[in-house]
Amino acid sequence: MFWQVSFWVLVAIIILPLPFKVLGYISGRDKSPLIVKVEEMANALFLALGLVAFYGFISNQIYLSSGFWQAWLFIAVAWSLLPIFWSPKLAYAAGVLGKNKVRLLAGLSCLLYLPLLFAVYFYAF
Repeated sequence: MFWQVSFWVLVAIIILPLPFKVLGYISGRDKSPLIVKVEEMANALFLALGLVAFYGFISNQIYLSSGFWQAWLFIAVAWSLLPIFWSPKLAYAAGVLGKNKVRLLAGLSCLLYLPLLFAVYFYAF
Protein backbone atom coordinates (compact mmCIF):
# COMPACT_ATOMS: atom_id res chain seq x y z
CA MET A 1 0.00 0.00 0.00
CA PHE A 2 2.88 2.39 0.83
CA TRP A 3 4.36 1.98 -2.65
CA GLN A 4 1.05 2.64 -4.44
CA VAL A 5 0.36 5.76 -2.38
CA SER A 6 3.91 7.02 -2.92
CA PHE A 7 3.62 6.36 -6.65
CA TRP A 8 0.36 8.31 -7.02
CA VAL A 9 1.59 11.18 -4.87
CA LEU A 10 4.65 11.50 -7.12
CA VAL A 11 2.49 11.29 -10.25
CA ALA A 12 0.45 14.17 -8.84
CA ILE A 13 3.59 16.17 -8.04
CA ILE A 14 5.49 15.47 -11.26
CA ILE A 15 2.94 14.93 -14.05
CA LEU A 16 -0.16 16.95 -13.16
CA PRO A 17 1.55 20.38 -13.01
CA LEU A 18 3.31 19.98 -16.39
CA PRO A 19 0.54 21.39 -18.62
CA PHE A 20 0.12 24.37 -16.29
CA LYS A 21 3.87 25.00 -16.23
CA VAL A 22 4.05 24.91 -20.02
CA LEU A 23 1.03 27.21 -20.26
CA GLY A 24 2.70 29.63 -17.84
CA TYR A 25 5.86 29.58 -19.95
CA ILE A 26 3.99 30.15 -23.21
CA SER A 27 1.72 32.88 -21.83
CA GLY A 28 4.60 34.72 -20.18
CA ARG A 29 3.08 34.56 -16.68
CA ASP A 30 6.11 32.66 -15.41
CA LYS A 31 8.79 35.33 -15.05
CA SER A 32 11.62 32.97 -14.07
CA PRO A 33 14.81 32.98 -16.17
CA LEU A 34 15.11 30.55 -19.07
CA ILE A 35 17.73 28.44 -17.26
CA VAL A 36 15.24 27.86 -14.40
CA LYS A 37 12.57 26.77 -16.88
CA VAL A 38 15.00 24.40 -18.59
CA GLU A 39 16.00 22.91 -15.23
CA GLU A 40 12.35 22.47 -14.19
CA MET A 41 11.39 20.72 -17.42
CA ALA A 42 14.51 18.53 -17.43
CA ASN A 43 13.81 17.48 -13.83
CA ALA A 44 10.15 16.77 -14.54
CA LEU A 45 10.84 14.71 -17.66
CA PHE A 46 13.70 12.79 -16.08
CA LEU A 47 11.70 11.98 -12.94
CA ALA A 48 8.65 11.09 -15.03
CA LEU A 49 10.81 8.49 -16.75
CA GLY A 50 11.63 7.08 -13.32
CA LEU A 51 7.91 6.73 -12.67
CA VAL A 52 7.86 4.07 -15.40
CA ALA A 53 10.22 1.92 -13.34
CA PHE A 54 8.27 2.72 -10.17
CA TYR A 55 5.09 1.52 -11.87
CA GLY A 56 6.90 -1.57 -13.11
CA PHE A 57 8.03 -2.25 -9.56
CA ILE A 58 4.57 -2.03 -8.02
CA SER A 59 2.84 -3.90 -10.87
CA ASN A 60 5.59 -6.51 -11.28
CA GLN A 61 6.03 -5.77 -14.99
CA ILE A 62 9.27 -5.34 -16.91
CA TYR A 63 9.89 -2.09 -18.78
CA LEU A 64 13.26 -1.72 -20.48
CA SER A 65 16.32 -3.49 -19.08
CA SER A 66 17.67 -3.58 -15.57
CA GLY A 67 20.89 -2.03 -16.90
CA PHE A 68 18.94 0.95 -18.18
CA TRP A 69 17.33 1.47 -14.77
CA GLN A 70 20.66 1.03 -12.99
CA ALA A 71 22.11 3.80 -15.16
CA TRP A 72 18.99 5.93 -14.58
CA LEU A 73 19.38 5.43 -10.83
CA PHE A 74 23.06 6.39 -10.90
CA ILE A 75 22.22 9.58 -12.81
CA ALA A 76 19.24 10.29 -10.53
CA VAL A 77 21.38 10.11 -7.40
CA ALA A 78 24.02 12.37 -8.97
CA TRP A 79 21.25 14.69 -10.21
CA SER A 80 19.82 14.81 -6.67
CA LEU A 81 23.17 15.79 -5.20
CA LEU A 82 23.96 18.44 -7.83
CA PRO A 83 21.70 21.14 -6.30
CA ILE A 84 23.90 21.11 -3.20
CA PHE A 85 26.56 22.71 -5.39
CA TRP A 86 24.64 24.33 -8.27
CA SER A 87 20.99 24.88 -9.12
CA PRO A 88 19.59 27.89 -10.96
CA LYS A 89 16.11 26.96 -9.74
CA LEU A 90 17.11 26.92 -6.07
CA ALA A 91 19.14 30.11 -6.45
CA TYR A 92 16.14 31.82 -8.04
CA ALA A 93 13.79 30.46 -5.36
CA ALA A 94 16.13 31.67 -2.60
CA GLY A 95 15.88 35.17 -4.03
CA VAL A 96 12.09 34.96 -4.01
CA LEU A 97 11.37 32.95 -0.84
CA GLY A 98 14.55 33.28 1.21
CA LYS A 99 17.30 30.78 1.87
CA ASN A 100 15.77 29.12 4.95
CA LYS A 101 12.44 28.38 3.25
CA VAL A 102 14.22 27.02 0.19
CA ARG A 103 16.37 24.74 2.37
CA LEU A 104 13.27 23.45 4.14
CA LEU A 105 11.42 22.87 0.87
CA ALA A 106 14.45 21.19 -0.71
CA GLY A 107 14.73 18.85 2.28
CA LEU A 108 11.03 17.96 2.09
CA SER A 109 11.40 17.40 -1.64
CA CYS A 110 14.24 14.95 -1.05
CA LEU A 111 12.08 13.01 1.39
CA LEU A 112 9.19 12.89 -1.09
CA TYR A 113 11.39 11.50 -3.86
CA LEU A 114 13.14 8.85 -1.75
CA PRO A 115 10.45 6.21 -2.42
CA LEU A 116 11.02 6.69 -6.15
CA LEU A 117 14.74 6.10 -5.80
CA PHE A 118 14.25 3.04 -3.60
CA ALA A 119 11.59 1.59 -5.89
CA VAL A 120 13.86 2.01 -8.93
CA TYR A 121 16.71 0.44 -6.95
CA PHE A 122 14.59 -2.59 -6.05
CA TYR A 123 13.30 -2.76 -9.62
CA ALA A 124 16.75 -2.53 -11.22
CA PHE A 125 18.49 -4.96 -8.92
